[in-house]
Parts: sequence; structure tokens; C-alpha cells
Amino acid sequence: MNLLVCWNELLDRDLALIRERTGANVMVCETKEDSWDLVKDAHVIFGFVSPDVLVNAAKCRWLQVPYAGVERILAAEWGNPQMVLTNGKGILGSAIAEHVVGLLLTFNRGIHVARDFQAKRQWSWDVSYPFRELTGAVVGILGFGDIGQQVGKRLEGFGCKVIGFRKRPQGTEKHAHHVYSTDEFDSCLGMLDYLVCALPHTSETDGFLNRHRLRKLPSHAFVVNVGRGSLIPETDLLLALRKGWIGGAALDVTSEEPLPVNSPLWKMENVIITPHNSGRTSFYKERAFQIFFENWEQFQIHGKPTRNVVDPKRGY
Repeated sequence: MNLLVCWNELLDRDLALIRERTGANVMVCETKEDSWDLVKDAHVIFGFVSPDVLVNAAKCRWLQVPYAGVERILAAEWGNPQMVLTNGKGILGSAIAEHVVGLLLTFNRGIHVARDFQAKRQWSWDVSYPFRELTGAVVGILGFGDIGQQVGKRLEGFGCKVIGFRKRPQGTEKHAHHVYSTDEFDSCLGMLDYLVCALPHTSETDGFLNRHRLRKLPSHAFVVNVGRGSLIPETDLLLALRKGWIGGAALDVTSEEPLPVNSPLWKMENVIITPHNSGRTSFYKERAFQIFFENWEQFQIHGKPTRNVVDPKRGY
């Protein structure tokens, strides 16, 4: 069994562990150029493989990537159309949830403003700022999968009323007062104090949070996007911020990345921007290996992995 590992940050001891746990013939690609030839003989691929080389992966039966968003993989041509794709859902949920809480607290307590004052060595608070608390707030979470439920879990401790939205509510979700279908999203917008967006990129989510929906939010509502930048058209977001339809926004993702230096978002006082790093965590490798080894065991027993299998039709 040929296992191709495409992960430049792995150490020798990591590769030794993979060899020990799998018993496979482990091939390691260090560059994209290497992968063009190596994928031809790979039966399994693990890591950050470039999507365009998959056209050469005619023997590959299973691809495990250590991240959640797989739109580029799904858009690529596969050498084996029957290849099973599994993603890294569950790796980043806790880190992103903590990032979301940090952004909410930063906005509520004016920490970003204080940081600007600190840079000027200014002690006095000479601006009118609407200090807020999360206590009793209604928080809508658009995309109530792993990340959304991790956010809800943490916000419960602040006394928030959490409302989840997902395409197909399961009825078993935790950490929410109620979980609605996204078909009911519009009718709930007017009750939200905060809206956290954690949707993947699909044809249905592209541009979903447009100006018409943003306008239905209360004028004090704060929007956080840690899903995909394509969810909110930048022109619509700018309009909502300038017109005062919403109170502010925190963006870890934007419609164009990196965010262009001439984007007006950079200079808006009620906008907080982080460079798509909400998922950074020291537990990344450990969690990715856990998923891969669990799936490897199932692949050996049943001929296919079972955890985090992506449905190409849904896009996640």
C-alpha cells in the first residue's frame, strides 16, 4: 500500500509514527513538483496536496486533508472519480470558537480602541464608546456544525441565548436554545444582537448574507465571519456599515484574500480584521493524526474511511 504524505511541517518523528501506525510504504513529497509524479503511484494521500495534481492520481482510493474547506479539491479533476475525500472537520472547532469569543469581547469592551490608545501612550479614554456585555444577548450562529456548536458551548457560559441555523437541523445539536433551518433565517434576523457566520463555501452560501439580509439585522448587531469570505459581498457589507444598518463586524475571512491594501474595511473603526488565522492551534497536528489514524483503521477493515467523509454534491 503506497501512502503519499504531503505536509512540509512534519518532522522525522512524525513520519516515523505514520510508518509505524500504518505499515504502508510512505512516500514523502516536499514540493508540488515532486507530487506530480508521486501521486501516480499513491493509493492513499494524506496532507496538503495541491488540487491540480489529483488528475494524475488514478490509483488513489482515499484522500485525507487536514482542513475543513474542500471547495478547491472538489472543483479539481480527479484521476479516480471514485476516490473518497475526507476532511479535517473537528480539528479547528475549539480554536475558532475561542477566536470568536475573543472578537466579541474585543468589540464589546473596546479593547481594539484601547490598543490604539496604547500605541499613542494615551491613558485617558476620550471617545464615546458603547460598552456592552454578552449577558442575556441573543446570538445567532449561521452554520451550526462543529464550529458553530463549539462557539455555542462557550457562549452559554456568558449567559447568551444561542440560536443555531443549519441547512438540515439534526435535532441532536447541543449548546443552543433552538436550531432552525436556514430557510427560517430571514424571519429571525430582527431578534439577533450578534451574528456569527461559520458556513463553508458552496454555490448556495456564496453571497448568502447580502445587503437585504444585513438590513434586517438590528442597528446594534455585530457580525462575525469565520467561515468563508464569499458569504458576504464586500460591497454589501460596506454599505451596511456606512449606512449604520449594523453596529460593526469582525472578519477573519474576506471575499478577497489577502484583503487588498486599498479596501475601505481597513480604516473603519467598527471593523476588526484578523488574517484568516482563527484556526491556528498547537493541537493541529495531534488532532489531524487522530482523524487520519482512525480512518486508516476503517480503511484497512472495511476498504473505506468513515469519519468526515465529504459529500461532493453538498460540498462539505
